[in-house]
Amino acid sequence: MRIGISTLFLTPSKHGGTETYLRGLLTGLASVDGDNEYVIFTNTINHDSLDLNAPNFTRYLCRCSGKSRITRVVYEQLFLPELATKHEIDVLHSPGYISPIAGKFGKVVTIHDMQYIYYPNYFPKAKLLYWKYLLPISARKSDIILTVSENSRADIVNLLNISKDKVFVTYEAPKFCADSNKGDSLPTVMKKYNIRDNYILSVASLLPHKNLDRLIEAFALLEDKINHQLVCVGIKGHALDDIGRTIRNKLNHPDRVSILGYISDQDLAAIYKGAELFVLPSLFEGFGIPLLEAMAIGCPVAASNRTSIPEVVGDAAVLFDPEDTQGIADAMLLVLSNQSLRNDLVHRGLQRAKLFSWGKMAKETLDTYSRALENAKISRHFRA
Repeated sequence: MRIGISTLFLTPSKHGGTETYLRGLLTGLASVDGDNEYVIFTNTINHDSLDLNAPNFTRYLCRCSGKSRITRVVYEQLFLPELATKHEIDVLHSPGYISPIAGKFGKVVTIHDMQYIYYPNYFPKAKLLYWKYLLPISARKSDIILTVSENSRADIVNLLNISKDKVFVTYEAPKFCADSNKGDSLPTVMKKYNIRDNYILSVASLLPHKNLDRLIEAFALLEDKINHQLVCVGIKGHALDDIGRTIRNKLNHPDRVSILGYISDQDLAAIYKGAELFVLPSLFEGFGIPLLEAMAIGCPVAASNRTSIPEVVGDAAVLFDPEDTQGIADAMLLVLSNQSLRNDLVHRGLQRAKLFSWGKMAKETLDTYSRALENAKISRHFRA
């Protein structure tokens, strides 16, 4: 097959888990598939960051910037189908929620979650309109829909009225493991970001559904009981101002919370290793890659009991109600104060993380490309 993968949605360091998914998919496909030909359709911003150096992978630079959504949507819908046909693409995979509607090639789209339906107030009006109009059409017009958890699969089937036989789950994987040892040493990284010896880590974009306000409120309840710092890493989103106010209003010592924003993978791997506890208090997750990253690197986990999170962590985390601030605080204190529990969580987490790999995910995705091509042929036959 000649397989096209659209990366037109990607602005590097701006898309969190969706970017991790795309890069993990490309790396995984390059490692497991030397037979099929791949054309990676890039934009003017991400082109130089997507060079895989694999002989069966080529990049095609589209004259389209990922910064303007309107420009990208127009290009994606009007010009990408023509480019795919010109490049004799058999199957086009769109990993960023939306796929071209036109085109006689097989279409695969990855819909990571249905958050826009559950929390529409978290989206700007223009972006919400974009999701509401294009995502359902993309789902109907695609031959195969991929998603990243059984929880998201159920949402796609039920909320979009899509046949469950059309939707496949391909689990994501961690970027780091316990043996990750690249970049600066932990003391150097801690000094770089002014991190103290004892700290709790949370990795999440600063968006309302990540629920960092309640995490900080829970941390404030423990301020006199523990001597830890709370370190929050992630892309700075529109909840940043609210989080800042919570820090100032709830903590006696605001300097015990550090908001680092986006940092390099090398520095992040070191910070995971040094943390005494990883906490993810999200109200909604399509998957939750930071959970796997923490477990794979040997950091005990406490996390929300909502959406896909229990599916990802299995029995390797202490779960809490993310809307119960005292419950979050209790879970954190339980892990920090019980060494036996901490050791058990680390062991269970390491074993759990081994079940997930980008190579496995890539093989499962590759199988769906063949299904999509066959489905497209059948559809063309009936339309004829």
